[in-house]
Amino acid sequence: MKHLAPAYYGAFTCLADRCRDNCCIGWEIGIDPDTAAFYDSFPGETGDWLRSGITPPGTDRCFLPDAGGRCRFLNEKNLCTAYLRVGEQAMAEICREHPRFHNWYADVLETGLGLCCEETARLILTTPGPFTLTGLPDCPDEAEEPDPFLTVLRTVRKMVFRFLEDPALPLAERLRRLTGLGWTLQHHLADPAGLPALCRETLAKPAALSPLTEADGRELLTAARELERLSDEWEALLTLGESTPSAFLSPSAGPEEEAELSRIGVYLIYRYFLPLALDGDLCSPLCFPEAALRLIRGLWQRGGAVQPTERQRIAQLFSKEIEYSEENREEFCQAALSWCARQSRPHQEV
Repeated sequence: MKHLAPAYYGAFTCLADRCRDNCCIGWEIGIDPDTAAFYDSFPGETGDWLRSGITPPGTDRCFLPDAGGRCRFLNEKNLCTAYLRVGEQAMAEICREHPRFHNWYADVLETGLGLCCEETARLILTTPGPFTLTGLPDCPDEAEEPDPFLTVLRTVRKMVFRFLEDPALPLAERLRRLTGLGWTLQHHLADPAGLPALCRETLAKPAALSPLTEADGRELLTAARELERLSDEWEALLTLGESTPSAFLSPSAGPEEEAELSRIGVYLIYRYFLPLALDGDLCSPLCFPEAALRLIRGLWQRGGAVQPTERQRIAQLFSKEIEYSEENREEFCQAALSWCARQSRPHQEV
C-alpha cells in the first residue's frame, strides 16, 4: 500500500514553546486506551503524579485542564512536563499525531496536516502550487484492488485541484463553477464512468448560477454565528462581519490573497472529497469550499488582515472553530448546501 502526503508535509515541525496558539490550551484532549492503561499502571510517585492530571477509569478519559483551560501537564514555557519527566510513552496518540490526519483507501493511505495548527496554516497558505503528493516510507497494510469508482473520483479530484489553482479565472468564478459542478455530478451519479468528462465540460463553462445578494452574505455569516464557539477572538471577528454582510459575497482579492484562498480550497478538497464522495455525496465537498472561502475572505476584509500572518491566523481560527468540531462542520456544511442550492438550480435541471 502506498502512503502519500502533500509535498509540504515533510517541512512540518511542531513549534512547541514558540507556538502562539498552543494546542494544549482550550481543547478537551482525549486519551486513547493504550495511553490510559500506561498512566493507570505506572508505579510510584510519578504514577500518582501522572494520574492526577487525567480523568479516572470508568469515565471519558481525557487530560484535566487547569482553571485557565490549560492541560495540567503544560508548564510555564508551554512544554509538556509528562514528556519531559517520563518520555514519549507519556504522550497520548492525539498528542503525537496532531495536527496530522489520515484517510485510508483500498490501495493508498493519504495523510495530511490540518489547517487548525499555526504552523500548518503557514505551510498550507504559503507553499506555491501545483499541489502534489509525495510518497512516505511507512505503511503497515497491504494494498487491495481499488474500486473503479475510486479511480474515477481520483481523476475528478485531480481536475478540481488543477482548476482551483489556475489563476486564469478570478477565484470567485472558479468557486461558482465548483459549486455548480457539485450539483451536476450528484445529478449524474448513476453514470460514474461519465463523471470525468462531465467535470471537464462543466468547469469549462461560465457558472450558470443565480447572482449573490446581500441576504446571501448575511445568511452565510448567520450560519457561522449560530455554531458553538471556542474563543472570544472568533466571536469578535464574526461581530465585525455583521456590519458589512456584503463583504462575504466575493472572495475576489489581490493575486497573493487569491492564491492563498485557492490553497485552502485545495486542502479542503484533498481532505474531504474522496471520503464523502465514496459514500455517494459529491455535492457537499464541492460546495463547502465556496462557503468556507467566502467566509474566510470576508473575515480577512472586515478584520483588516493585511499581513500574511494575520490571514493565516483567521484561516486557522476558521479551522479550529468550524472544521475541527464535527458538529459545527456538519451544520455549516448543511448550511452551505442550502445556501449554494438556491444559486445552483440550473444544474439540477440538467
